[in-house]
Amino acid sequence: MTAAPAPTRLPAAADAETYAYASDEQRWRAVRERDDAADGAFYYAVTTTGIYNRPSCAARLARRENVEFHASLEELRLRGYRPCRRCRPGEPEPTREHAALVARVCLLMDTAAAPLNLDELAQSAGYSRFHFHRMFKSLTGLTPHTYWTAVRARRVREELIRARTVSDAIYQSGFTTTGQFYAVSTAILGMTPQEFRAGAAGVEIRYAMAVTDEAPVLVAVTDHGVCAVLEGPEQAAREQLAELFPYAVRRADDRWFEARLGRLMARPAARYPVDPLLPREIRRLCRHERIRQLLRIHPDAVADVPKAAALGAG
Repeated sequence: MTAAPAPTRLPAAADAETYAYASDEQRWRAVRERDDAADGAFYYAVTTTGIYNRPSCAARLARRENVEFHASLEELRLRGYRPCRRCRPGEPEPTREHAALVARVCLLMDTAAAPLNLDELAQSAGYSRFHFHRMFKSLTGLTPHTYWTAVRARRVREELIRARTVSDAIYQSGFTTTGQFYAVSTAILGMTPQEFRAGAAGVEIRYAMAVTDEAPVLVAVTDHGVCAVLEGPEQAAREQLAELFPYAVRRADDRWFEARLGRLMARPAARYPVDPLLPREIRRLCRHERIRQLLRIHPDAVADVPKAAALGAG
């Protein structure tokens, strides 16, 4: 019986420009950062699970001592490893092609000054209206229209910080009238535009950490809605929140909100993963928008129910 080959040593780099992932340290950094650009350059296998993955896989990070690096799918299969069902290394190209098409359409929406209709988006992808809509939603968890509204909402939050006036921020974000913006401003900001620009001076903000399919997030709310979804470790996310709303009254000890958010995030609809073949920034926007949608659908999770009940009792 022929022995399975040992893990392949990828070529030692003569310089950094020749091999971007030449050392184990560089490859491990790519895995830690879920580097999309590393896909195809190598694969990694987890010895304790017997599963191999792409470097960009969104699965929970394994311990370094349990990870091997391999140059080809063939040697992984010879060693008896199984492909990850999440990132699907070695899967036929159509799925990757679909992800590339959706990513390209997302880029169009990210840079468009005005909304593109579904027919225009489908035509740019080379699909019928129906098939494109279904493909887009299956990969992102959002409809094309919802993705566009999320892009526009992200823009207005960014523009409100740096634009000269509120009106400038509104029009530079893709809204055609101020009335159109103010009809949805509370859902986007969780407060008035003036309060948002003023660092939420005097606004009470409650926040809690939640777990998503890819990364921990801090969800911050006011009594009017979600004001921020910030991704990353808790301390870093808290610092981002303080930088965004330096003059707010921030409450981190709201056990009721923390428990309610945890129950909502445990729902199947909240845990449905965005396709890991999509670029990281697209995945991030889709995750955050779905959290906002979830809290809009369940407004009782945002309202300060314990405080309201206490006021009623008084």
